[in-house]
This record gives sequence, structure tokens and C-alpha cells, in this order.
Amino acid sequence: MTLQVLFIRRFDAAALSGGRKGMRATSVLHILEETVRRCGSRPAVIDGNKTITYAQLAGEAQLLGKALSKVLQGAVQKPVMLFMDKSCLCITAMFGVLYSGNIYVPMDVKTPLDRFLSIQQTLKSTCILTTAAEALLLRKTGYEGEVLLYEELLEKQKDHERIQNGQCAVSKLPEKVGVRTVDTDLMYILFTSGSTGAPKGVAVTHRSVIDYIEDFQKEVRIGAEDVLGNQTPFYTDMSLKDIYMGVKAGAAVCIIPQKYFMSPKRLLQCLEDKRVTSLAWVPTAYRIVAQFDGLSKVRPQYLRRFLFSGETMPVPVYQYWKGKYPDAEFIQQYGPTEITGACTSFRVTKDYREGETIPIGKPFPNTGLLLLDEEDREIRSGDMERIGEICIYGTCLAAGYYNNPQKTREVFVQNPLVTTHESLLYRTGDLARWDGDGNLIFVSRKDDQIKHGGRRIEPGEIEAAAIAVEEIQACCCVHNVQKDALALYYIGETDERELIRKLQDRLPKYMIPTIFHKKEMLPTLANGKLNRRLMGEWENG
Repeated sequence: MTLQVLFIRRFDAAALSGGRKGMRATSVLHILEETVRRCGSRPAVIDGNKTITYAQLAGEAQLLGKALSKVLQGAVQKPVMLFMDKSCLCITAMFGVLYSGNIYVPMDVKTPLDRFLSIQQTLKSTCILTTAAEALLLRKTGYEGEVLLYEELLEKQKDHERIQNGQCAVSKLPEKVGVRTVDTDLMYILFTSGSTGAPKGVAVTHRSVIDYIEDFQKEVRIGAEDVLGNQTPFYTDMSLKDIYMGVKAGAAVCIIPQKYFMSPKRLLQCLEDKRVTSLAWVPTAYRIVAQFDGLSKVRPQYLRRFLFSGETMPVPVYQYWKGKYPDAEFIQQYGPTEITGACTSFRVTKDYREGETIPIGKPFPNTGLLLLDEEDREIRSGDMERIGEICIYGTCLAAGYYNNPQKTREVFVQNPLVTTHESLLYRTGDLARWDGDGNLIFVSRKDDQIKHGGRRIEPGEIEAAAIAVEEIQACCCVHNVQKDALALYYIGETDERELIRKLQDRLPKYMIPTIFHKKEMLPTLANGKLNRRLMGEWENG
């Protein structure tokens, strides 16, 4: 009898709480185990030529969890750094850490040593899990501390199981680690950019992830037959849409190598070969395909669902994809890292035209949302003229910044509209307004405001006007401090004079840039978002 069959039978007998009708899961592990019970033989992760099933994923994760628990001497709720590139091994490692009762911290394998050490200091942890190959990369950074090798831990645990069972091979699943996880336990920590200081570790609980993927499935309706084409690195929160939505639905996650996004034809051929049905990408990734008209060369036939978040989708890019897939679903979502994946959603059902902005939508059921003005007064739906800061509350909130109570208190604050009890909300720093249908329209970042000519200007408004120009594919507005001038970096087939003429139809004179930089590509961060800081440094360097 195969390992897989035994795995499924064991979970049938266990009647785990995550699979009991009418009972809520208290850990994402319950959700994984219920999926194994339902469809353990289905593909969980497609990684190049390697495919692992849900039964294999959970079985190996449990072995790893037992091995980690021994190394950590039974400690729980300790951060374990995963120095691993996105792969099926990395996903297994995430669940392995959770099975040991601890917190996983995915890392960028290209992280500079200083940043790596800063994160390590914040975590107050020296537990680093990596593979043999990636350990060599870590050593090249200059790191000299102790590391745990995935392969060694797993093999030692397998040997232990063989000896324990008196058999030459593992013929049954190991007993799970004797750790009880509750939904308020921390699940993972993701580190934000350190552009304004030391990196901040956003700590998220099991409950936040459980509620998110349950609401996400209701909104998006992912099924076991779906194949999710992963674009984002695992150290960004957008990967939740792939990994945990896949686990919830029993769908397969197809890991797309990052290098493919530099070659649209190769990228699209991968989507076709792997029969990918659903994409959750940042708009920049969609734009790369549109910029080179990749879909005219290779049009993947299985795609039927397109999600985008991280930035507002430019209308020309949406129009391009919609033109190629007129019957597909297009869904825009919004949510910072501190909000666990996403907190608003908008299903695009109409044709947006030049000059319009696609809304970020309405909040998820587990999410409370307020639009507050500078005096913390609520801007209600129906008031379409005023701009306010998006403030979020509910089970979607992160637990705060790990080992950083000061920064936590700055943005996780008491709801100013609640005076009877403690009710925390997160001040996103994002500015938005309501449209006539009660949907939010993203405007800009609060801290991106530019003081120019005695006026406070939102660069997002300028960028929205520029991206509405048909020839413009991407843009970013920054402040030239020395000249007190607005500078626009852009990709597009138009000249400066023509662009100014078209902007004059959309913006007051004082908001029209006077410096223009036409580029073949704009710099992006690892998560695919535009690197505004770098372009600001170019302008003022």
C-alpha cells in the first residue's frame, strides 16, 4: 500500500476539526489536512519538471516538523528563517515549520548581508533553514553562523522512522508533532522594505490567513481543477493568493521562474504547457506582456481568471488583456502587507476607457474599512469629492511588527470612532475616495505627497492622468528638489510636447511635469512594484 493511500486513510479516521462540518479550522494545517483527505493524490505544486501531490507535501512537511522540533528542543512560536528561493521545497519547509509549532520567515536569497543581519537581530533568532545549494549562496554573503540543511534534517528523520518501524523504508506517515496550534498563534513574518529605516517584520496569525482565504475563495471561486500561475516571490504577501488559496481549494500551484518574466514568449509558453487557469500578478507583470504584444505570439488557451493587486491596473493594460480574453474574469484587489493578502476586491465587469480609473472595490466580509480625513472624521460612501486615508480593522489585521512595539503603536491605533472599548485599526497611509457605486478609488500614498509651488500635490493624480494617455504604458512622478520641479519617468511611444498637450486636458497647470524621462524599462522592486525610491534618487542624485 502506498504512502499516499495510508496518509488519506489516517486523516479519514482522525476526523480533523478543520474538516468537520460546522467547525472552524484553528490552523492552516487543518485546512491542508482536510485537502489531503479530499484530494491527496492531486498535484499540489508544479515546479519545473517536478510535481508533488498534497499527500506528499503534507507527509514530508510532517517529517520536517518532527526534525525541527528536535533541533529546537520542543520550543514553539520561535521564528525560523527560510533562506530558500521559491520552490516546492520552500513550500514544504513553510508547512514543516508550522508543524513544529513555530513561525516561518521567508527570505530573499539575494538579500545583502547587512539587511540579513538586521532582520536576524530583529527576530532575535539564529535558526536558519536552507538547502545545501542555497547554503553556498549564504556563505558568499559573508555569513558565518550556523545553518540547518533541509536535506540533512529530512534524511535523519526518515532514518529515525525506518529504525522506529523496523523497516527499510517509510511505509506510513510519522505521527504528527505533539504541538497544539491555536488560531491566535503567529504563523509567519514578512519583512517590509527598509527604505525608511530598519526593515519591519509584519507578524501574521493563523486566524488572519484562515479568514482571508475563506473570503477569497467565496469571491474568486478557485476550484480543485485550477492551476495557479505563481509570479510573486514567497517573501511577499501576494504569494498567499497562490500558496494558501491553492491549499484551500486543492488546486495546483505552478511556480514560474522569475527569469521568464524577462521573456514574454517563454513566459506565455510556460502558462500554456502547464495548463495554467488563474493568474494573480502585479500590474507590472501584465504590462510586460502587453508592451511586447506577447499574446499575439502565444495565447495560453486555459486562462480564464486574472487577478491584479499591488498597484492600480492601468486601463490600457487591462484593455489589452480583456481584448484577448473577452470572456475571462478580471478582479482587482487591494491590501498592504499588514492586512494579510487583500482586504478589498472589485470584479471588473465594464469596459474602462481612457481617463478612467479601475476601482479597488469594497471590503471583504472580515474587514472593516474607514476613510478618514486629516481630523479623523469619517468620509462616508456617497461623498465623492473628498479624499481620505484608508484605515482597516478586523481579523485581517496583522498582529503588529515583530519586536518593534514603537512602530506598531504608530500605525496600529485605537479607532477614533470607538470610545467604549479597545478597537485597533491600521492606518495604511494610502489615500482614496469613493465613487458613485460605493467602491474605493485609490489616489496615492500619503507619504508620497509633494510640496511644489506652495501647494501639496499627490503624484498619484498626475500618474493617473499620464497612464490614461493611450501611448503611455507605465509612469512614475517624482520631485526634483533642487529645481522644485515635477519629473515624470515613463514608458511609451510619444514625445514630450505631445504628452504635455494631452496632460493639459486633464490637469491644472501647476500639476503638469516640466521634466520628462522616456525609458525602455522602469525599475521595479522584487515584488514587481515600481521602485519609486530609486527613481527619486536618480532625479536628485
